[in-house]
Amino acid sequence: MRKTILSILAIFALTVVCYSQAKVELSGTIFDEETDETVIGAKVVCDNVLISKTDLDGKYSFQVDADKTHELKITCVGFDTLILSVKVGSQSTLFDVILPKYEKEIDEVIVKADAAKTRDTPIAFSKLTAKQISEDLGTRDLPMLLNSTPGAYATEQGGGAGDARVSIRGFDQRNIAVLVDGVPVNDMENGQVYWSNWDGLGDITRYMQVQRGLGASKLSIVSVGGTMNIVTKGIDAKMGVSIKNEVNYYGLYKTSFGYNTGLLKGNWGVTIAGSRKWGTSFADATFTDAWSYFMKVQKKFEKHLISFGVNGAPQSHGQRTTRLPIAVIDKGLAERAGINYQESLDSISSLSNSQYTSPSLGARGIRYNPNYGRINGENFNEKINYFHKPQFNLTHSFDPNDKINLTTVAYMSIGKGGGTGLKNQTSRDTLDGLINMQDLFTFNSTSFSNLYSTTENASSNYIRSSNNDHKWYGLLSTLNFRINKQLSTMFGVDARYYKGSHYQSVYDLLGGDYALDNNVDQNQQTPTPGNTSNSMKRVGDKVSYYNDATVKWGGVFGQVEYKKDKWSTFITASINETGYQRIDYFKNKDIVLADTTLIQAVGYGDTINYNGVDYTNNSVEARFATTDEKWFMGSTVKAGANYNINKHHNVFFNTGYLNIAPKMNSVFDNNNRELLDIKNQKVSSVELGYGYKGKKFSSNINAYYTLWKNKPPQFTATTPDGDSYNINGLDALHTGIELDFIYKILPNLDFEGLASIGDWKTISSSFATIIDQNGTILDTVDFSAINVHVGDAAQLQIGGSLRFEIIEDLYLKLRFTYFDKNYSNFDPTGLVGVNKDRESWKMPSYSLLDLNFGYDFKFAKKCKATISGGIMNILNTVYITDAQNGASFDASTATVFVGMGRRFSMGLKVGF
Repeated sequence: MRKTILSILAIFALTVVCYSQAKVELSGTIFDEETDETVIGAKVVCDNVLISKTDLDGKYSFQVDADKTHELKITCVGFDTLILSVKVGSQSTLFDVILPKYEKEIDEVIVKADAAKTRDTPIAFSKLTAKQISEDLGTRDLPMLLNSTPGAYATEQGGGAGDARVSIRGFDQRNIAVLVDGVPVNDMENGQVYWSNWDGLGDITRYMQVQRGLGASKLSIVSVGGTMNIVTKGIDAKMGVSIKNEVNYYGLYKTSFGYNTGLLKGNWGVTIAGSRKWGTSFADATFTDAWSYFMKVQKKFEKHLISFGVNGAPQSHGQRTTRLPIAVIDKGLAERAGINYQESLDSISSLSNSQYTSPSLGARGIRYNPNYGRINGENFNEKINYFHKPQFNLTHSFDPNDKINLTTVAYMSIGKGGGTGLKNQTSRDTLDGLINMQDLFTFNSTSFSNLYSTTENASSNYIRSSNNDHKWYGLLSTLNFRINKQLSTMFGVDARYYKGSHYQSVYDLLGGDYALDNNVDQNQQTPTPGNTSNSMKRVGDKVSYYNDATVKWGGVFGQVEYKKDKWSTFITASINETGYQRIDYFKNKDIVLADTTLIQAVGYGDTINYNGVDYTNNSVEARFATTDEKWFMGSTVKAGANYNINKHHNVFFNTGYLNIAPKMNSVFDNNNRELLDIKNQKVSSVELGYGYKGKKFSSNINAYYTLWKNKPPQFTATTPDGDSYNINGLDALHTGIELDFIYKILPNLDFEGLASIGDWKTISSSFATIIDQNGTILDTVDFSAINVHVGDAAQLQIGGSLRFEIIEDLYLKLRFTYFDKNYSNFDPTGLVGVNKDRESWKMPSYSLLDLNFGYDFKFAKKCKATISGGIMNILNTVYITDAQNGASFDASTATVFVGMGRRFSMGLKVGF
């Protein structure tokens, strides 16, 4: 009995001792080694038992035993895994951790200068990580992710793969700077970005930062609406291999792979990635046949870093480029837009070459594509885009000491390809609304002209390709010098040379053996029988036009940045000069003999006899129609300041002025004539912002005011007779408020929200001067677009998402987006007479509900897998994304693109 009592007392005493073991708090903050920003969502495991994730402030916290050493294991995507020992005393212990990146980016040395930092860089921006891109993108084009960014509006236009577009704050992507690893990729002639040329970019993106407004880029680039800074993946600390397969319900397949050697002996490594995408897109006959490849080799010396990278995406895809009347697409949509459905169908069916449907057949549906027909029972799309644009980067970074860095990037891009279409409009089948391709093919296969050949068939109509080949070389160099802890400077040079070759060529003769084209040049004469040198055109022969455009660019830029205590400020400036020249090979050329005799002008490939000697314009004596070189000066000045009130609150301010040189199509027209009244664009902007960062809630709100003077047209304006004119004096005012926030309802439940309220409109009237083909002034167009809203960009945007991690590594993400105040695009020169200042048609508002899900798991010993998927447009909403004003400025005459319906995708990624 006594032994029993003693045993019970001993157990009781031991229990008391155990439960009286003191508990203290072990807490801290996780910081990014490179950016000094806090790391959100890092996983912290204490003693292999307790698990925490860092909150919005990058903080973690545990209750642990006092007077003991504990082990912390910290993991986060994109960072090294750290295992640390922490000795805890009898009181609470604060233990902050600096988490190093496992990707040693060489290209990022130059990119970091243009990357914004929270509570430091005084601009509005959003950042999409590789994890977010992997979760949300699926098989969509990369710009579609930006609809979760305040002020951004992205659409897939006609629905072909790679045909997406994006605008920010009402500025289209010609006025948004896109950088890949710090190198500008906007087209040198028109500023466009063609996303089909960058297929696979989402697979190799480490992060994408979207800066709204003038942005933080120091380069002298056109960033009126914003800057998209895309940083590709580099060398990981460890070797890794991954393969991913994706498929969606309408038959689009994608296989991608990645291989990383890890950091090898000698401090070097290689990253390789590639993908194959094929199948059908959402719209009828919009097939996809695409590849992508990426390689980056990096080598680190004691004070030098060298990187060589190449990426490209050879592709071919069918398109839907024709906007349609609403009644052709969907009856319900037409009625919601206020259209009399039957009257609209009657009007459409009466149009001679555009008989898409009839009153008896009704709407064709949202997948209907008017750009294809059938030949021998197979779909044949007249609109095919094909292109290959590999880009090569060679980067060298030199750090002689901890205060100086010199980074230089030499890059080259070689593009070749174009887009196809029928030479002439042709009839449609009255039942299915498709192009009568079979009739055209049959006719071409059986017809011939005795004037040209008695054995070969002539194509009355054929597919021709509009080609835009180019060669682009650039050099970008920056010198960073940190004077002291508070003051740093940066200086740089930006040099580019671009030559684009534009021509049309015969792409498909549709059953014939040759095509007749007497428009090779304006001196072409009707050939005699047997003369096949000019008018009989085979596949690959040039027709219609052939010209080269040369763009030369040189600029310098610099910045001074000052940081002290709670303040961070900067001022940056740049100056550049742009030169344009155009050579036309299908216009008049003069042949000059050695004795300086000027003889008759002849066309490309033509021969003329002078004193018994034949001369051709492609000989060394030829002088093609070449314009003078035109140079334009541009400049930028930007400044801003951020003040951190305390650890939770900050305010910022930025302002800037851009003096932007005109684009090529505002300098020369397609007849090689210099347009009149060529003026620079002038942009002035100011922005104010406030940020709050708490433990569970963080938000940003900002307001902006941007005045854009001399806004250029989207294309070279011409009259029906082919006479050209330049539009100057079209001013626009873009103002608005943006909000974004995140609230951690629970450790595994996040709610993100955004709102953007804009008022974007043109505010001026002006005159356009029309010149004929000889450069003579013919007339002026007096137009007025005062208070007419900017088109094809939703000016009201509200969105939110819930991400719920049901168990560790199993998540669901539900996203809602609402768009309104989306006006149709308009031609300002149509706002004349009684239509002066007439408002464009406003599209119906719409909302979308999307769902993404995924699960990460491990198998075998070192293998891991991810199952992911998504349902886009869960409610199968029928909605208009893009519109062009019609004659009556209302829904009945507008032509539109509609968004995609409900669609599903699934993916499986395996790696080790």
